[in-house]
Amino acid sequence: MEVFQEKVKDVLGDLGIAGETVSPSPARTIEELASLGVVKGYSTIVAVGSERIVNKVVTALINQKANQDVVLGIIPDNFQSVLAKKIGVTDVKSACQALKQRKLQTIDACFIEPNKYFLTKAVLESNRIFDSYLILDTLQAGFPCSRMTIRPGLKITIEDGSLQKQSLMQKFLGIFSKTQRKEDRDISTSIFVSKKAKIEVPNASISVKADDETIAKTPITIHNRPKALKIIVAREGIDNQL
Repeated sequence: MEVFQEKVKDVLGDLGIAGETVSPSPARTIEELASLGVVKGYSTIVAVGSERIVNKVVTALINQKANQDVVLGIIPDNFQSVLAKKIGVTDVKSACQALKQRKLQTIDACFIEPNKYFLTKAVLESNRIFDSYLILDTLQAGFPCSRMTIRPGLKITIEDGSLQKQSLMQKFLGIFSKTQRKEDRDISTSIFVSKKAKIEVPNASISVKADDETIAKTPITIHNRPKALKIIVAREGIDNQL
């Protein structure tokens, strides 16, 4: 990671981009450092590293009530990741050039009560089928689930990995699921979109992970936060399909 950070500093220097650099330590967490940047009045906070780091910075910035004018820049450490594709960067140079060009996009984020945010997706999964309960504004239903994916826009994808014959509950869920062409429909997958959702797993506590880090455990209440943050991108618009 230190080698990567030095490379980033070199490219930023070549582009004439300067600023204070800080690293987390036992004395100061990532969230505390990001919040301190807001308090100091910095207009741009740049997160360098994994999606896990970026989500921590995002959480700190959005939770700061005085963050309306703060912009988030991102230099990911994996340019094959969903995060890199989302902001349209392919290497360190393109990520640093995006900071200089400063093309801004206001994006949605997902919020898990009481204080966690993420930008790309969170996943609940188990190697065994588990019974889950989903409460939306217009729907309350139980379902079998092996994997659940939550993305900004509060798009919830539910997968039943049992691949057994379609149950009455699956048929019921299919009625409310996002419409798909008949030839493309997978009866083991249902998709829901909502502004707010509560997810419960009776008699169990399933981890909710973003970039393989546990950020919550069921039961959870999750919201879509529209236009939650200004972010620097490298192209016109963000790919919300990822």
